[in-house]
Amino acid sequence: MAVISKLNNLVDLAKEKSSERRRTLLREVTDLFFEEPPARDTAMSQEFDKVLSSLAAQTAQEAREELAERFADSPMAPSGLVLQLAQDAIEVAAPILSRSSVLSDDDLVSIAEQGGQQQLRAISQRAEVSERVSDTIVQHGDDDTVASLIENDGARLSREAFEAVTERAETSTRLQAPLVDRADTPNDLLADLMVTVGNHLRDRIMERFDNVDPAVLEQAMAASRARITARMAEDKAIAEAEKFVRAMAVRKKLDGSLLARLLREREFTKFNVAFAELAGVDFPTAKRAIEQACIDPLALICKSAGFDKALFVTLAVLRGSADSEAFRDAKELGQLYDRITPNDAERAMRFWRMRRDIAA
Repeated sequence: MAVISKLNNLVDLAKEKSSERRRTLLREVTDLFFEEPPARDTAMSQEFDKVLSSLAAQTAQEAREELAERFADSPMAPSGLVLQLAQDAIEVAAPILSRSSVLSDDDLVSIAEQGGQQQLRAISQRAEVSERVSDTIVQHGDDDTVASLIENDGARLSREAFEAVTERAETSTRLQAPLVDRADTPNDLLADLMVTVGNHLRDRIMERFDNVDPAVLEQAMAASRARITARMAEDKAIAEAEKFVRAMAVRKKLDGSLLARLLREREFTKFNVAFAELAGVDFPTAKRAIEQACIDPLALICKSAGFDKALFVTLAVLRGSADSEAFRDAKELGQLYDRITPNDAERAMRFWRMRRDIAA
């Protein structure tokens, strides 16, 4: 009763017009709450919720920031106040979104769907993030926000979320390292990334694969190839290209000169089939190596296949716009190729060839 009486006295004083006085009152009511936190969903808790929410709405942002910090870690914080602060300016909302256990998944999903990237990022940093909330962040978040989620060991991700992020990582270097470093990233999705990431990340994937049971790894490679192939709706074009490549092989014209010509003429499907045949990889691997921005996979495949440096540089240049700037890069490309050892190339190719052999 003494707490209620004191609270009522403070409410009467809240009629003060001075913003500084209201801030003082807000602090005093907060102190009173923490002296003896009421049980949730009781009459006293509801009264505190009403008073604190009202006072917070009338005070300056700096005071609300202080209030949010005080209530962010309290499991007994009034739910109405917490939700109000969570939807405030990000400086107020961030500690609530990232730490308050009072917010439900429904609350978090609603805020994530309506908020901006700063709100999503704060939610992604919670000690625990459910699959449902993670799905929403992956759907609405930019690459920095999604990377923040992936880097959080307390975030649980559904299979669908992992697949969506892996597909995005094909064109986003920001997402690649978090996926490779995350302990529960599925092996078959790591296999997808092998033709996308740079050498340092590929080495980390292969180190993980070294500790995987061979039978499990074979299943992962098969799943990876099946998924990537399913995404390539080019069956008819591939069949025609395979027929063309077989004819070139019979005529003994399946060589580096043919690869350069096909790439120069932008005959990409024929090139990919021919390149896969000469390099000893499957079609999806060949296609991704030539299409993505990172040059490392193309260099590794060419080195392992025994292509000379001039052919690699030609393919590396022709895969782009082949403008004057690209040709000026030829010397640097050649130096990169020289730095790759046969052992480096063979180690990477071991996994790509496994995927090809499974397909066969």
